[in-house]
Amino acid sequence: MSASQASAATAIAFQLIAALDRYKAEVEQLAALRVDPEAYHRLRLSLDEMRRYAFELPSLSLAWVELLIRHFELVHALWKQQQQGDLGQEAFAALHQNHRDCLETLRVRCLRTLLQQDGTGARA
Repeated sequence: MSASQASAATAIAFQLIAALDRYKAEVEQLAALRVDPEAYHRLRLSLDEMRRYAFELPSLSLAWVELLIRHFELVHALWKQQQQGDLGQEAFAALHQNHRDCLETLRVRCLRTLLQQDGTGARA
């Protein structure tokens, strides 16, 4: 990897970490409110932003796909709860925790990507 490629990967990883932090806050807000169409829209925009960054870092693809799966499970559960009533606190809590775990895994892998870059752009 050239120095410019390493620099680009570092910048993208930083941007993805920042986007993940914003996304996490939006998910927590949505999970607490459970009825907010604007929050769903913001969450979708955050997901689109993160997708662009994750696409540029192929080493994160497995963690990214896992987060997408958990995201859609969580959003589906929130939607189902809004439409049909109580999903069950325990079931929702488990989905929410799985989502948090996947989000943290992706964040840690982004941090590892940053740490693997040395000053010359070669992998450490």
